[in-house]
Amino acid sequence: MRRCSETLEAEMTPGEQEFLQNLVRTENFTGSHLEIGTAAGGTLCRMMSCFSDEARPRFVVVDRMTYFPNQQGIVNDNLRNHGLNPELVDFRTSTSSEAFQAASRQEDRFDFMLVDASHKIRAVMSDLKWTRLLNVGGVACFHDYCDKFPGVKLSIDRFLAQHPNYEKIGLVDSLLAIRKKSASSAAEVSFNDSAYSVLMYVPLEVDRKIKKWKTRQRKAA
Repeated sequence: MRRCSETLEAEMTPGEQEFLQNLVRTENFTGSHLEIGTAAGGTLCRMMSCFSDEARPRFVVVDRMTYFPNQQGIVNDNLRNHGLNPELVDFRTSTSSEAFQAASRQEDRFDFMLVDASHKIRAVMSDLKWTRLLNVGGVACFHDYCDKFPGVKLSIDRFLAQHPNYEKIGLVDSLLAIRKKSASSAAEVSFNDSAYSVLMYVPLEVDRKIKKWKTRQRKAA
């Protein structure tokens, strides 16, 4: 069982939480806000609480709800504990890829995005496709952007190198925020990007397992 399922807290450092909330308040976007990967809903509660009930924009959450037992029920309880109505959240219980296809078909658009789901490179590259639906001027945040999670860092670094219409606007601990300055001339994630993530998946997984084994050996020594 994940610790957050019991504490109901956000899986972010205090500095990251403060940075995120200040960003949400300062930008004060009126368009839809998207969260990919919600865990126990701790961060969702903090973002939604930045707005009054009357001024709160629509919040969309994409999550398979299989992170731990009764995840959806725990998220709903967490929202209620913060005085927030779960029925006002547009929960999309599916994979990120499936949800993206559906959102594209119905021409969804977002002012703000927070991505904090699987850290494996193929999943991160797939999550980056959502930036296609980010409005110009909008902000996207990515958690665990650091060397500890190479699947996250490699994907985002490649993305930013190929798309100068996105710029970094802040980094606190491992929470990165970028802004979309103008519309993209091509798809944010190309076939080559997807192929790159597939090729890198195995070596990164092998490296992760080796590091995990070494950590266990050190603890056992």
